[in-house]
Amino acid sequence: MIDKLSEKDKKALIFGGIVLAIYISYKFIFDPIYSSGAETRQQIENKVFFIKKYYEILNQKAFYEQKRKANEAIKNALAKRFLKKEKPALAAASLQKILEGYSKQSSVAIESARIEKPKYISGLLSVPVEISVRSDLKNLTRFLYLIENHEKFMLVEELTIRRSNKKDPEELQSKLLVLGFIKKLEDKKLKKI
Repeated sequence: MIDKLSEKDKKALIFGGIVLAIYISYKFIFDPIYSSGAETRQQIENKVFFIKKYYEILNQKAFYEQKRKANEAIKNALAKRFLKKEKPALAAASLQKILEGYSKQSSVAIESARIEKPKYISGLLSVPVEISVRSDLKNLTRFLYLIENHEKFMLVEELTIRRSNKKDPEELQSKLLVLGFIKKLEDKKLKKI
């Protein structure tokens, strides 16, 4: 049957067979080999990228360790600034004890002390203690200095001073509202209600 074909048809048939053989070779031999090579190259690139990122993270470990230590130091410094008690009543009693100690140091007589209701100031829970003191101006100044420069964060919110004795103008009757702070933040959910 091939013998009956013309020379031109034989050449076309041979050419078509060669093209078909090349196409089949490409589709089933060369393309899979090239594709698996491309996948292998992509996997290698991914692993190299992963290793580079891993070493970057390892090299930054010292930086993050230093940051962690700095944050820990700040946390400890802030913990010293707040009253240690977590309950407002206990914190107010602790604040009152500090004020009594300072009154003895500065020769100021505390006549009365009253614990006020706790309140939030700038998002922090404060425990106010109102005290009435009798002293002269010099000792009152020393007392206020000791309060304001204590390692705990304390604030004199209100100060009312009046002369207590007409004969002795140096003797003063003072009322102070001193705030101490505890580590309790205001709850944003409760604030919205």
